[in-house]
Amino acid sequence: MSFQAGFFQRPGRRSVYPNTQETSLKGMRIICLLFLAATASGADWKLNPATENTVDLFVDKTGILNGKRHWFRFPLLAGSFSENPAKVELRFEVNALQCFDTWLNQKDQKTVLLWTLGKETLDAANHPTVTFVSTAVDGNKITGNLTIRGVTKPVTVLAKGIGDGKFEGSATFKMTDFGIKPVKAGLNTIGTKDEMTLQFKLAGTR
Repeated sequence: MSFQAGFFQRPGRRSVYPNTQETSLKGMRIICLLFLAATASGADWKLNPATENTVDLFVDKTGILNGKRHWFRFPLLAGSFSENPAKVELRFEVNALQCFDTWLNQKDQKTVLLWTLGKETLDAANHPTVTFVSTAVDGNKITGNLTIRGVTKPVTVLAKGIGDGKFEGSATFKMTDFGIKPVKAGLNTIGTKDEMTLQFKLAGTR
């Protein structure tokens, strides 16, 4: 499938998003893959400087902190994209991870971040990168292999175009699939859910 039918419309056309019955039917024809404008033809694309990209990881709390969530951001990332064959590769630097838990003071944010980077969670010392490599595209769904702390599992990414060469989307997966045990404390009165959600907004250039 060509990128010319992909995530981004030609200038002047109305964007189509897969969030109504009508658009879901059209999306199989219109939304194809990432980072290529409608006029692209066989070109390789790379991420713009990191300031134009955000990749955030969210983990919801349980117990007495239900309704709160941990918010992490990968500020250092790299990626490349090709049309023929259609392929997407992304890499996040784990040691650059940031914590934005505004409901915690700075000391507790640091504690959460150190735990997240530690051996029990992302194990940044032994596994300094998180990677994603696409394997297939089906409408707005991009299937690929996500590798976290040396464990590779298939995940499905949902994405949509938000402008020329730009897109946003999300993927949800379980910690336990990657050998991470959800945190429990205080006789299970405080903890985290098994699910993690990755949300992103990225831009590419040729």
